[in-house]
Amino acid sequence: MKRSTAIIWILLIIVGALTGCGPDQDKIQGDFLDILEQPASEENIEQISDYLDQNLSKVDEDYATDMVIRFEHYILEFDQDGINYSDWTERFKNDVYDALTELYHIKEKEQRSPMVEDTNLIISWDDLLQRTYEMELYIHKNKDVELIRDDASWLYTNYMITLIMGTNGTPIFDYKTHEFNETAKSSFSAFINEHPDSATTWALTEYFAYLDSNGFTMDYNDKISSKLFFDTCDWLVSESGKRVFQ
Repeated sequence: MKRSTAIIWILLIIVGALTGCGPDQDKIQGDFLDILEQPASEENIEQISDYLDQNLSKVDEDYATDMVIRFEHYILEFDQDGINYSDWTERFKNDVYDALTELYHIKEKEQRSPMVEDTNLIISWDDLLQRTYEMELYIHKNKDVELIRDDASWLYTNYMITLIMGTNGTPIFDYKTHEFNETAKSSFSAFINEHPDSATTWALTEYFAYLDSNGFTMDYNDKISSKLFFDTCDWLVSESGKRVFQ
């Protein structure tokens, strides 16, 4: 056997041996998924947390990202306030996709400074627009990362719904005068001029076309006009949600 061929053969044997001795990532994830089949409880959450501490560094980013997202959802179904995203981000940042770490930073910001409290919008319309646009930019940057798609889409959708529909405590149309919120109108106009090519601007431009058609007024108690309003908003939210991934 030629020396070069022998060297290659030895290297292949070594690589194969090393691969065989490495962790079985499918088994690690499979065992993890088996644990997730148990009903959520504080005890089971602690068990899963310990399992991740012991095994997450043994799998690659694909597996780790999937497992952390599944664990996150498992906790939130049990307790909507069960995660401190500041701690969560720091804990998993070395094991998961950068895109997921960035998403957790966004969630951390929302947790630290929520946009709504007791049905009232507690940030300005300008701030809400900025959060919506930052979410759009995040999605555009990471649109090919399938594992973060659902969560990112949900966040953008939530911002858009609040943006164009308002909240029960902060209605976009005044309950008494039926007039459109002037502060929101000014903020929306400025955003459209500043970011003409964004998906959010597309939605707001279409929204203004609808508002122009009814003179920027709407009575929530009028069944016909209110149905048209909510149908229009549903369409805008759906379409803008598709456009941010294009």
